[in-house]
Amino acid sequence: MLFSSYEFILGFLPAALLAFHYCRIRFGGRTALIVVALASFFFYGWWNPPYLILLTGSMLANYIFARRLSEVPSTRLLQVAVLLNLCVLGYFKYRNFFLENISALVGESMDLGAVFVPLAISFFTFQQIALLIDANDGRAKIADWVDFTAFVALFPQLIAGPIVLFREIEDQFAKLKNREGLGLSMFGPGLAIFSLGLFKKIVLADSIAPYVDAGYRAVETLTFLEAWAVAIAYSLQLYFDFCGYSDMAVGLALMLGIVLPINFNTPFRAASMVDFWKRWHITMTRFFMMYLYSPIALALTRRSVENEYGALKAFAVAIALPIGITFLLSGLWHGAAWTFVAFGAVNAVGLIANHAWREAKMPSLPWPAGWILTMLTVVISFVYFRAGDMTEAHTILSAMFSPQNIVLPNWLAGLATQFDIPWRTLDFFASGSYTVRLTGWIALLLLLSLLPQNPAANPSGIRPSFVTACLTAGMLLISLGLLDRPQAFIYFQF
Repeated sequence: MLFSSYEFILGFLPAALLAFHYCRIRFGGRTALIVVALASFFFYGWWNPPYLILLTGSMLANYIFARRLSEVPSTRLLQVAVLLNLCVLGYFKYRNFFLENISALVGESMDLGAVFVPLAISFFTFQQIALLIDANDGRAKIADWVDFTAFVALFPQLIAGPIVLFREIEDQFAKLKNREGLGLSMFGPGLAIFSLGLFKKIVLADSIAPYVDAGYRAVETLTFLEAWAVAIAYSLQLYFDFCGYSDMAVGLALMLGIVLPINFNTPFRAASMVDFWKRWHITMTRFFMMYLYSPIALALTRRSVENEYGALKAFAVAIALPIGITFLLSGLWHGAAWTFVAFGAVNAVGLIANHAWREAKMPSLPWPAGWILTMLTVVISFVYFRAGDMTEAHTILSAMFSPQNIVLPNWLAGLATQFDIPWRTLDFFASGSYTVRLTGWIALLLLLSLLPQNPAANPSGIRPSFVTACLTAGMLLISLGLLDRPQAFIYFQF
């Protein structure tokens, strides 16, 4: 049951909202949270009922750990709890990946067997790990199983985030239970943001997806221009697909009277890699910065000071190494494949170069130059993100950086002849109209990606008005009319 499906929008969502708000008004916030938790279990189980066994088992174990850590902090118990979570995640998501690579190293074939990857296991595992760490450090206190259950299972963010911290939602639950919550006051802005997210996914991301798919089916024949068109198109598809989902999640939560953090803040306006990762998948970046990068960087910084490292060695140990570890693991978090490791590595190199430039006190680049270098790094990293394997990724990158393969599409054949420019028939672009449509979509989506702040970042700024109502209704109706071409959200696989 996708957010972008008739059964969700016309069936599950109205029923869940009606039940939640009725119980909130009639019986109180605690009952409403129980109702939304049950609705969330139904939503998750719709995909594959056996998934519920792992989800509920994970939640039960982590609730026991979190309660204990809230009462009596224990580093050893925390280590055991985190290790158990990582073992479960590793078994279901990474078992075959590691065994395949071990088999290749030792030269022996292993019977791997089939292991299903439960939906959203990376998201709900990391969200609970963050809670365990915060409970042990005194930043979160688990006192009610209802709060814990609703926090982990809340259907707007369960499948693909945002990765929420318990302390961001704890006070909201308390106010809800005391009848002091937002109630229906943010329902209108929530509906507007949900409609915007649905429009981004259905009308924008899904419209350019066929061009990307066609390009990746023809990687062996892509020319220079075609390869760049495919790579840029996928970068835009991924942005509008995931940003669309995240906006829908924020909007759905607002309709329940709950505020979730945003995941995107116009990342394609960034003119440095540091700024890009402050704007792209914000809650995942925050998780890795808080719970992985910062502890590693702090420990290595102390070591470099104690050992009086020189400037270059101190930079390598205290900045470059933590960034490398963090982004290699964040790449692997996305999926059990070397392509995701390469995705993380490219971003790590970009970030290390960015920090090195600053540490050397080099003059700031003009905004256009910084933007081009940032987008170049991002687009290259997304080639790995989309590719089925390393060979496919390197085939596309080879075409992207082979200017001798520059050829013009058929519709420019006349100009090519006039100016004596070599050209030939292109397998991917195929015809002038196809080229024009793809170019048009890239130009439109690039322009939209550069627009100012995402409305989801400031929902209270969305005022009731005739214009807002018309825009919301228009986006919703257009999107509903295109739901017959459903494509799963890209991040659902993680």
